[in-house]
Amino acid sequence: MNKEKNIDLLNGKPEDKRAEIKEALLTVFELEDNLFKTLKREESLFLSADVLRHPLIFYYGHTAAFYVNKLVLAGLLKERINPNIEAISAVGVDEMSWDDLNQAHYEWESVAKVSQFREKVKAKVLELISELPLEMPIDCNSPWWIILMSIEHQRIHIETTSVLIRQLPIDEVCDSSFFPACKEYGDAPKNEMINILGGSITIGKEKKSRYFGWDNEYGIHKADIPNLKVSKYLVSNQEFLEFVEAGGYKENHYWTDEGWGWRSYSQAEYPLFWVKKEGEWYQRNLTEEIPMPWSWPVEVNYLEAKAFCNWKSDVTGKSYRMPSEDEWYQIRSISEIG
Repeated sequence: MNKEKNIDLLNGKPEDKRAEIKEALLTVFELEDNLFKTLKREESLFLSADVLRHPLIFYYGHTAAFYVNKLVLAGLLKERINPNIEAISAVGVDEMSWDDLNQAHYEWESVAKVSQFREKVKAKVLELISELPLEMPIDCNSPWWIILMSIEHQRIHIETTSVLIRQLPIDEVCDSSFFPACKEYGDAPKNEMINILGGSITIGKEKKSRYFGWDNEYGIHKADIPNLKVSKYLVSNQEFLEFVEAGGYKENHYWTDEGWGWRSYSQAEYPLFWVKKEGEWYQRNLTEEIPMPWSWPVEVNYLEAKAFCNWKSDVTGKSYRMPSEDEWYQIRSISEIG
């Protein structure tokens, strides 16, 4: 897999920066193209991997449509490339609303047309990268901000689309050398609580920041964090199995009201990417199911994590909870994570 790097907006020569942005654009399109190549057949793009999300064909067109819609809005693109795709692929689904998606309202374009659209958009943005005047530093008032924002938006969707592909039936996907799986796993080490020294943390971005940021990243937040006790390791699949086997998904008193509402709606009995076959546990990765990697961190949502903490508090007689964002930054600042 290609490694992506953040683009320095404050330092560097304009022509070098132009080349950097071109490379970033080509890299992100290549990565996304290879992600969709993990699908075995075109029909897979019209499947809804998650009932709360559009079919994958939407996301295949969405990231390219974002470039066009933002460039048109900024006056940098005078003519649209495919108005229908740019309209139908413009708006996603509100993940906080569990019933707002009506598939009957959509008539999707063919895979071939969306693929052609993506290529035309890439070519047009490459043309702009070659021709737009570029002055350093780059800030939110620069026309280059639109291109950088679109690249970052595409990176986000590569991650979220990979989760949707992971939710498709396993026979809808094929192996890809572009996304090699980790082969290191075994029994989980014993987890224990360790002391973490408190301190002062500062998070957020100044207006003149070195790297691109979304609007919710700006502004400065400071906090003083007291000494903490935290688990030495992230909660593993093996540790979380105890909660599953204890019937944690069936006991509503471990869940918040929101959490129990989600569990009742989803009918979850264990984490999303756990698979049980012939009495054995497996984990669904992007394109394969592997014997459960018990030492890997468990992949759950926040509601499941809170329920696990409540269960662990109940069975041990000690108080466990999720760390706050401020606490997480303090933990990261003095650990090997960062």
